[in-house]
Amino acid sequence: MHSHPQSQSHGLLARAVGGAARAAARRPKRTIGLWLLLIVACTVGGTLAGTKTLSNSGSGTGESQQASSRLTAAGLQAPAVESVLVRSSDPARTHAAVAAIESRVRPLRDVLAVHGPADSPALIVAGGKTALVQVELRGDAAKAKDHVGAITAAVSAVARSQPGVTIQQAGGGSIENTITQVVTSDLQHSQIITLPVTLVILALAFGALVAASVPLLLGLTSVAATIGALGLVSHIAPNGQATDSVVVVIGLAVGVDYSLFYIRREREERRAGRNPDAALNAASATVGRAIVIAGLTVIVALAGLLFTGLGWFTSMALGAILVVAIAVIGSLTVLPAVLALLGDRVDRGRVFRGRLARRRGGGFWVRTATAVTGHPWASLITSVCILGALAVPVLAMRTANPGETDLPSNTPVLVAEHAIERAFPGAPAPADMVLTGHRLDTPGAVVGLRALGQRAVAVTHGRGVVRLQVARDGNTAVLSVPLPDRGVTNTGDTVQALRRQVDPVASHFVAGTRAQVTGDAAENLDVTSRLSSVTPIVIGFVLALAFVLLVAAFRSPLLAVSVIALNLLSVGAAFGVVVAIFQHHWAQSLLGFTSNGAIVMWLPLFAFVVLFGLSMDYTVLILERVREARRAGADARAAASQALTSTGGTVTSAALVMIGVFAVFATLRLLEFKQLGVGLAAAIAIDATIVRAVALPAAVTLLGERGVRRARTRTQAWDHGHQVAAFATSND
Repeated sequence: MHSHPQSQSHGLLARAVGGAARAAARRPKRTIGLWLLLIVACTVGGTLAGTKTLSNSGSGTGESQQASSRLTAAGLQAPAVESVLVRSSDPARTHAAVAAIESRVRPLRDVLAVHGPADSPALIVAGGKTALVQVELRGDAAKAKDHVGAITAAVSAVARSQPGVTIQQAGGGSIENTITQVVTSDLQHSQIITLPVTLVILALAFGALVAASVPLLLGLTSVAATIGALGLVSHIAPNGQATDSVVVVIGLAVGVDYSLFYIRREREERRAGRNPDAALNAASATVGRAIVIAGLTVIVALAGLLFTGLGWFTSMALGAILVVAIAVIGSLTVLPAVLALLGDRVDRGRVFRGRLARRRGGGFWVRTATAVTGHPWASLITSVCILGALAVPVLAMRTANPGETDLPSNTPVLVAEHAIERAFPGAPAPADMVLTGHRLDTPGAVVGLRALGQRAVAVTHGRGVVRLQVARDGNTAVLSVPLPDRGVTNTGDTVQALRRQVDPVASHFVAGTRAQVTGDAAENLDVTSRLSSVTPIVIGFVLALAFVLLVAAFRSPLLAVSVIALNLLSVGAAFGVVVAIFQHHWAQSLLGFTSNGAIVMWLPLFAFVVLFGLSMDYTVLILERVREARRAGADARAAASQALTSTGGTVTSAALVMIGVFAVFATLRLLEFKQLGVGLAAAIAIDATIVRAVALPAAVTLLGERGVRRARTRTQAWDHGHQVAAFATSND
């Protein structure tokens, strides 16, 4: 009979996790069959339910959302507009090209109206050498990319037939088409790279291809089940554009991480001479418990996004919560079943012989653990200073929605938009003023509304056509006013000026009229304001529940506070790296981007909840080992040293997998993907090195008895004896 360190695990959670693992291992084929059935059920259910997508009005907040909802209720919507810039050295050539464009696009079924220099003198400059044609599209402006193809083809045909004339097109539809093409291409590229990179890292971690394939399969199947179920989830919260990508990234990361922890511990127990059942019980009783705690922490952190009230955050949060929950369930059931079915065959397909790499790694971690726990104050102070220094740039962080500047600066549609903006400021992206009142369709009211539009132009200093639409009931109207692009961090000032200077005087032009401003710039301003107000609430919620979970798991409030403080420092350091790279220009050539001087507005809060949750994976794994050592009689210093030595290789392998997954996003072309990839990869690297290898063991050493305690209650002592007997029986 063998004694077993895992017999020291305690509590209902450990027993429940161990029971689930043993039940799955006893009937592995049935468990795997049920897992596959779950994936099929999720996919079929989601397909049958259909997917609801998030509308523009459902994705915003504040005044802009109210105005968009008002337009929708009135059956009125500002049309999508494609702007075509025509330039030449001869006014006659420019005029001929403009006439050709208008004659080509006006008959198209997707065209609502065409405005050119003949309609508005504001659309021609430079003595007639530069002109602008604006094409209004039929249908939902949010789906403009589906209606712009024929217009683009017509404009391209005119451009080929007009030598000596430069013709450029930009607009919501063409930009959205370009972004969709870039995203689709980049995500395919990332998937082609991510899976082989992950498999190589896992093969090096396990030394065998079969063992390396198991975590990857768990991650992929967890993602597949969640993607299938998103149709069902969308009936609770409509599906946002980024939800699928978030599910893939989070699902692959946690699915691989959890199974890597589990398999490494099970293999460790087998090498210690224990039989397959005992090894599986050992892994489930400790790592299984750690997976549940870590998964709950990630879910709690992601749930904080629900407090924002923003549709796209709600969609991302629910999708990510679902994939984490499925990955946890799979780690506790199908993973033990697969390991039981494979047995020692899990070590087949060796990519190297012997354990030289492990011995070297062990030696490194022994030396590191000895140094850190031998000088805990110096280690903790040094690591905190490094983290603090990395976090300093956060103080200068600016956030904004990059919009079309998310694309590489040399993208043709972006080059065209910049050229149009220079020649006709505000023409590419107008602000929409939604007006409410009574009988706004009368001739007198229309005259007053047009005058109000000119007042708005005097505020924005834009150049182009002011469009007016009035709803059939006469109670709602929309004025589209040219809004110059003054940079992602400054255009909001113009929106605020519109709200301050136009709404109060609207009733002077048409009695009883109120004005609200919407459009891309207004939506960005309102979302930024909303995020500023809810971020402290979200952070407070995440920290409070994380504290409760940590205290429940490890019975030490002081340890919980220490862990949370280190996590905050780690996240702050990662944000500092992102700000230092993306708000400045020094890394542009290295990463292939053009800085717009800001961080994507949704990234800080989203990255905080994700990173805070994911960083708990390593924390809980290490603290579980500390708890084992403490219950075996080791003091705090020895326990911290043993925990770091035994988990160092596992944490490093898991971190390399996550860094590999996230770093691929830094190679994509969209700026927000680059920022997300760099931020997450930097955070995991910082967390797995400075925090988990130095700061956490040092803190545990310094806390001593106030950290992970050695003493047990009577209930825990009974549970200890109960599990000793169980493990002894399984070993016999």
